[in-house]
Amino acid sequence: MRSLGVALVVLLGLTTPALADEPREASPVPPDALDDAAKKARFTSYVIDGDRARAAGRATAAARAYAAALDVRHDPLIAGRLGVILVQLGRPVDAADLLLDAIQRATNATPEERQGFLKAYDAARAEMTWVDVTISHAGTKLTLDGEPRNRDGFSALSMFVAPGEHELRARLDGYEDAVETFTARKGQEMRVTLTLRALPEPLPPPLKLRRESPRRPDLSSLDEPPEDEPPPREPIVGGVMGEQKKAGLRGSVSGGPIVVFGVASWMPAVGAMLGGSLRLNDSVSIGLEGRAAWLTSGIEGGHINAMTAGGIASVCAHYKWLFGCALGHLGVINVEFTSQGYKPASYTFVKPGFGGRAGVKVRVTESFALQAAADVLGLSSGVKVAVGPRVLSDQPPVMLGVQVGGGWEF
Repeated sequence: MRSLGVALVVLLGLTTPALADEPREASPVPPDALDDAAKKARFTSYVIDGDRARAAGRATAAARAYAAALDVRHDPLIAGRLGVILVQLGRPVDAADLLLDAIQRATNATPEERQGFLKAYDAARAEMTWVDVTISHAGTKLTLDGEPRNRDGFSALSMFVAPGEHELRARLDGYEDAVETFTARKGQEMRVTLTLRALPEPLPPPLKLRRESPRRPDLSSLDEPPEDEPPPREPIVGGVMGEQKKAGLRGSVSGGPIVVFGVASWMPAVGAMLGGSLRLNDSVSIGLEGRAAWLTSGIEGGHINAMTAGGIASVCAHYKWLFGCALGHLGVINVEFTSQGYKPASYTFVKPGFGGRAGVKVRVTESFALQAAADVLGLSSGVKVAVGPRVLSDQPPVMLGVQVGGGWEF
């Protein structure tokens, strides 16, 4: 028995260390955590490569590294760095959105780097066109020159586009495609509205009527073939197509007070103007207006009155809220001697001329705008007012005008 106990002690002493050295089973790592760690490592590696290439002056290599990092995970700071390099490489079309995202959301950027984003954004913005797009229905599929935009289906959005001709198309099941073409110019801001119209509901198929022949007695020798089935009636389809609005063509009516200098005197003449214009596109308009103005103080203490009336045709160029016009004038200047100091008399002179105008126009609502302008007209001849050998006024062939007013667009 004693030898058996010793053997058991020896056996336990030999097996216990072996059991203690056996490896324990490790707890499993979640697959999502491993995937996130791998993505973070790839992202950090690409960012380090991009920073090194940028510091070494290798812009193309830096752009590729930053783009690869953004493919792994979007980060506003890295988007801004990529945007700065793309501006340096002459690709503002691809840089503008990245820089705007960095300016708005890269809170961890240093003050110096933020200034770099702003400077690059201003450079890219000057080469691009900012377009505000409004769509009548949400959830549409929007394309710009065939490329998908607005994947979230918003009814209003803004985008940068390169200068040139473009086409915006909105598509929604059950509606006609809304299509607008426009010309983008550097540094401009534009607004494009896409209105979808519902497709007409299809007409139901025409009913086919069959008239059943009445039962007849079985008279084999006298039986006649049954009546032929009447041909189906052709469906009558009718409708009136709505008149489409002409893209980019708008009209307006405007009016307001006017002050004119040069109506037989440099004293101010006060009156009013009323006109209409046709906006051919975002940059060019043509117009026609009529105006009349009377001297407020007259000549020689008010004993001689003068006024002007006429029409002005204009061709104007527009840039944002500024405009400039070439003018053609056809009007008259009337000088009238009153009975207070002279024998009553009235003289009318026809004065054609040409000139120019510059002004500003501010839109208050969708259809109402305020404007102010100044113009100068060169006339065919001046006006001299004389009584005998005494010259009371010798006005050169120039008229200056200042006007303010409001206009309604339709």
